[in-house]
Amino acid sequence: MKKAKADAPPQTTNRIVPERLIDLQANGPIILDQSFHQATRSYMDKHKIADPDGADVELETEEADPKPPARGRRPLGLAAVVGAAFEAAVPPLLRRRLHHAKALSVVVQVPSPAWVAPVAAHFRKQFGSRWVQEARDGSIRADHQSSIGSSKISQALSQGHCVVGIAADPAILPRALVAAADITIRLATPNGTVLRAAIARFGGRAGDEIEDGLAAGLDLDEIVSAFRPGSGPQRIVDRLAAAASRVRGEAPNERLPALADAIEYGPARVWGLQLAHDVALKASWAELQKGILVHSEPGLGKSLYARILSRACGLPIISTSVADWFKSRGYLDDVIRAMREVFDRAEAMAPCILFLDEIDSVPNRLTLDSRNADYWTPICNDLLTRLDNALSGTRRGVIVVGATNNFNAIDPALLRPGRLEVAVEIERPDLAGTLNILKFHAGELSEPDLAEIAAMAVRSTGAEIMHLVREGRRIARHAGHAFCIDDLRAAMLQGDDTSAAADWRTCVHEAGHAVAAIAIPHGSVLHCIVGARSGSPNRTMIDIEGEDLPTRGTIEDRVVVLLAGRSAERAILGSECAGGGGEETSDVAIATRDIASLHMSWGLGPSAIYLASPSEALENLKLDYALRARVDADLTRLQKRADALVARHRKAVLAVAEALRARRYLAGYVVQEIFDTNRPRRTTRKRASPC
Repeated sequence: MKKAKADAPPQTTNRIVPERLIDLQANGPIILDQSFHQATRSYMDKHKIADPDGADVELETEEADPKPPARGRRPLGLAAVVGAAFEAAVPPLLRRRLHHAKALSVVVQVPSPAWVAPVAAHFRKQFGSRWVQEARDGSIRADHQSSIGSSKISQALSQGHCVVGIAADPAILPRALVAAADITIRLATPNGTVLRAAIARFGGRAGDEIEDGLAAGLDLDEIVSAFRPGSGPQRIVDRLAAAASRVRGEAPNERLPALADAIEYGPARVWGLQLAHDVALKASWAELQKGILVHSEPGLGKSLYARILSRACGLPIISTSVADWFKSRGYLDDVIRAMREVFDRAEAMAPCILFLDEIDSVPNRLTLDSRNADYWTPICNDLLTRLDNALSGTRRGVIVVGATNNFNAIDPALLRPGRLEVAVEIERPDLAGTLNILKFHAGELSEPDLAEIAAMAVRSTGAEIMHLVREGRRIARHAGHAFCIDDLRAAMLQGDDTSAAADWRTCVHEAGHAVAAIAIPHGSVLHCIVGARSGSPNRTMIDIEGEDLPTRGTIEDRVVVLLAGRSAERAILGSECAGGGGEETSDVAIATRDIASLHMSWGLGPSAIYLASPSEALENLKLDYALRARVDADLTRLQKRADALVARHRKAVLAVAEALRARRYLAGYVVQEIFDTNRPRRTTRKRASPC
């Protein structure tokens, strides 16, 4: 082995001795003393370890200096941060034991894989060559397997050597090392005290007190990048604060609704408020909720919910998606490594919120075919293992929020206690929720005016409401005046270019629904609207109270209201169009599914047998001809009932349709007034005069 001359400039090398005897520091070669240099050569010769390149490894040598660095020779930022963090985690008594003990087994758990090599270098420099190191950062395939390396550890301990394992996740260290560990040292993400000590090591001055959460979310390299020559303590602190905000994805000026006011989130809001209250009370990790899965159709604010929850709890947030894990080549080990890096970063930031979007992209293992199982099973199992660590320790303080648009594709194992413990559906907002979203986006307008728009836009998604307000502001901007309620109303009722005949047919159809609902009566009409830009363009909203436990009568009433639109077209225009059917959400489809479910799911037909769920009723109906005949007979009977109802209230249907064509929107109370004005007169029979 070549030795560096005392007067020669420092040498560098890119070669690494196998068995992890020597690792190179991320920002340059490690400074090793001469005794370690000689001991390394001796250990390599004794165990017949060769340099992988077939040549000696060049090392820099420098006299050991356990004393604090003198003025003008202070450590670089990396050494200052790692040294301060290690000193905070290892008290003096333990340091003395590490210097002098024999056959000692130690596990050092670091905040993230980026810490592994620097901490290994620091440990070597502090405690010398008699320690056999096993440092794993998961960067190579063998580092993922705890079954590798146990024989080397057991042999070293039996020969009286001291052994240390260094990793972010001790589960990837050799099993023999973890099982035999006498001491476990945990290095945490630097708090305010550690950062202050690191700044003092780096620049000679500690500066003012530093908040503990300043570096939350920053990995080692991101912390070290703030330590630059010529920077005073306050400048380093400012850089750390700015870097933390960027890494957490925080936008200082971002407007977010308060979770307490976000009533549109329903049960998800309640869950979040409970979590925020527990965090404020400093409840222990064992007592906190570990995770939630929020699911909905697109546009209902699942990612926004995670940011609102983060702010309510006062915790940083890390956002990722399954698609992000595939940004590299997509090889299995690359995907698993990317996923682990996300969890490692979250664990280093803990306590924090980890938001996993599009989690349905991880398939349900029960539905995997043989071609895909070999690829996906390791990914699924690794994800479940990382989520399991909420109970075993390494995921402590990481609250996971999963989100999906396809709840049926979720692997049930993800919803086990300790993982994503609660599944909550975010539904389209009701009137109160719609008004609340409108007030957030258009708060300068008066609440009574917004209440009218909310009634028109009820059950629209949050994304649709946001777009509606943006469109209203565009109309005002192009017209050259301040944004007002008329702009919002114009944006709401901007329909497409339909013909007059098609528009009139639409008005008649919606009037048929509304009049039938009032005449039966079935629920309460909230509004009728045609040509809307938000939600369904043409709709009649009916609030059904007490439908949680429907009877056969209430189900048939609902079907009559659905079919009354076709009846109105028949009565006034002579025939119905295809608009009442054609899609799964059409009047005819919903009516058919309801009557099929009445016979097949709810036990409300002649037979109480259960044949299928409501979602499967239509598919089963295609195969059962006898059942199809019964459903067809019921629908025919109910269509005749709707025809008769509309014929009786034809005048009211016409009046509502005319008002709807003229005004485009009718509130429920207006429809009721028109109906009352146009009620059919009751015919009374004259009594026969007595003879």
